[in-house]
Amino acid sequence: MAMRPTLLERLRNPGPPGERKMRASNREIVDSILKNLQLMLNTTQGNCLTDLEYGLPHLTTVQSEMPVSVRGFLSALKGSLERCEPRLKNVRVQHVPSRDNRMELRFQISGLIMDEDERTSVRFETCLTDDGKMEIR
Repeated sequence: MAMRPTLLERLRNPGPPGERKMRASNREIVDSILKNLQLMLNTTQGNCLTDLEYGLPHLTTVQSEMPVSVRGFLSALKGSLERCEPRLKNVRVQHVPSRDNRMELRFQISGLIMDEDERTSVRFETCLTDDGKMEIR
């Protein structure tokens, strides 16, 4: 199956009149996944009315119970990714401990984007910022 941006992305940005693309470039797919992950990682479970499991557990709980809470958070993060971002396969999530700040939350997310013609390996880095947002790049 050809990889495409999400339906909402295609509706928001249909392109020039009369031009239809049946496939998106790898860069467009990676950017689309990145935007989706940014939204998901900054949504607390229970705040999405259409899907109460969308998002992540509250991050202050995770930080206050570190390092014990990291393993459970990794599991919740991986489950959310597998459930809410079906374009990303073979998802792996790793905690990246900081040498300087034991309370800092950093994760590495990796996986495959599998198109009918090719497989693309991707890796994202996340970090909890001072204002409580998960930044992903």
